[in-house]
Amino acid sequence: MAQKRRNLRRFSWFKLCILIMAGYFCYVFIAQQGEMYRIRRETDNVNARMNEVLEVNKSLIAEKEKLSTVDYIEKVAREQLGLVKPGEVPYIPAR
Repeated sequence: MAQKRRNLRRFSWFKLCILIMAGYFCYVFIAQQGEMYRIRRETDNVNARMNEVLEVNKSLIAEKEKLSTVDYIEKVAREQLGLVKPGEVPYIPAR
């Protein structure tokens, strides 16, 4: 009976080390999951921003192509710069 009590009171360093290691691995796993979530969120934000920039780029390319046509150049010259062809009388509406 004395032997049984002695075994119950005996401290196991091996079990303590295993418990500490398991706790450490759980902590590392949870921290890595948080980091992965943050990176995934940042990647989604960057991809959304990239899609917006690609849309702006497409519209600018379309505008650039329109600017190379004679009709569009004439339209811009008349509307924004107020230019007229020779012999035309400019019409400026009263505000």
